[in-house]
Amino acid sequence: MKALIIDDDGLNIELIENFCKKYAPSVEVVGTAENVEEGIAVMRRQAPDMVFLDIELGTETGFDILHAIDQPDLMVIITSAYEKYALQAVKVRVMDYILKPIYIPDFVAAIDKCQRAYDNRNDLQEAEVRYDRTKPTEPLLITVASRQSVIFIPAESILHLESKGGYTRIVTADGRSLLTSKPLKEHEEMLPTSHFIRVHQSHIVNIRCISKLERNKNMVLSLTNHTEVPVSNSRKNEVLARLMS
Repeated sequence: MKALIIDDDGLNIELIENFCKKYAPSVEVVGTAENVEEGIAVMRRQAPDMVFLDIELGTETGFDILHAIDQPDLMVIITSAYEKYALQAVKVRVMDYILKPIYIPDFVAAIDKCQRAYDNRNDLQEAEVRYDRTKPTEPLLITVASRQSVIFIPAESILHLESKGGYTRIVTADGRSLLTSKPLKEHEEMLPTSHFIRVHQSHIVNIRCISKLERNKNMVLSLTNHTEVPVSNSRKNEVLARLMS
């Protein structure tokens, strides 16, 4: 986790840095600041996962920094010598509130809370990616636009996509061959990986439409429409593994 330390006392900054090195090896301190202006600048520059934030920063407060930064996932640990800001801290949804002087058990407990939240957030994001691309729950439509019309193609009806410079040719099961202005990589990012595989720098195929694999000097796939698609040497093992699974 990337962390910032914002405190108007350099000794407190040094103390928290040392605590991170000794008791929180998963935390990387990527910046520090001693006032609101510096704090806002370093927050925008580093986009940290978490911040150790003092409240009283000269004539301004740490809350001024939070109000100026639009980072809803930021995990905030308040480090203050005063209890009177606790209610205000709750309103801005801080992760923890540590009173100074900072005791090691309080510090470790706050870090553990942030680590759990960070891990859960990453697990959820990874699950959403897997859900979106490997197990589509409804038909995915690929669009091919021209000046006169927009054609919607169900992904499962696509046999083969071929790169044509900055364009992509899409071949469908009903015999259509359509040219889209999107490059092949953009289509690859949208297509479900459960159905499609990149077999060559210039080719993506629908796994369910492969009728034969020829393993001569060069590997070639035959599709159900009798089109032959080459497999690059760098992708042979991946293609074989997918087809044999």
